[in-house]
Amino acid sequence: MTIDPKNNPVVAALPGGGWMVEYKQVSGGVETYPVVGWLILADGQMIPMDANVDGSTQDARAAGNFERLYHPQMTGTGQG
Repeated sequence: MTIDPKNNPVVAALPGGGWMVEYKQVSGGVETYPVVGWLILADGQMIPMDANVDGSTQDARAAGNFERLYHPQMTGTGQG
């Protein structure tokens, strides 16, 4: 997702709140990293941000090997 500052700007940023992101590795395993923050866009979309070792941030879902977002304290399947 590309943030469009004219039509859909970032209006807020929130801390990661304990959320985690998993990336599938070529070996078949997964690597897990914390969501460092959430960007809130004017239309209400929330973008989970993670950080690379060099300090740059990105939408966690933009990586080709993105697997899932989850909160470790969440219980249940989320299905009614």
